[in-house]
Amino acid sequence: YPLARDHLSFPELLPEYEPHQVREVYLIQWEQPDLVVDITGTMDVKLKAITCHASQVGDFSVVEARMRARAAALGKPKGYPYAEGFDHVVVPG
Repeated sequence: YPLARDHLSFPELLPEYEPHQVREVYLIQWEQPDLVVDITGTMDVKLKAITCHASQVGDFSVVEARMRARAAALGKPKGYPYAEGFDHVVVPG
């Protein structure tokens, strides 16, 4: 992301695409996130998307149970049924 502001890093881009400065980055974080986002409204969509990767999932019922449990544990302190955690990085500018 820091290179997005440098036009020399991506010379293959079309001229009409100007370099830009990324101001924030959200990195998935399972252990101790500094940002927790309510995903209750999209949990079923997330699980459905995972089923598209059947060769990598194995027994989906096990994966679904684990994903729901983890999302519920992350959401509980905030009062969300399901949540995802991130490290929120502000990029100096």
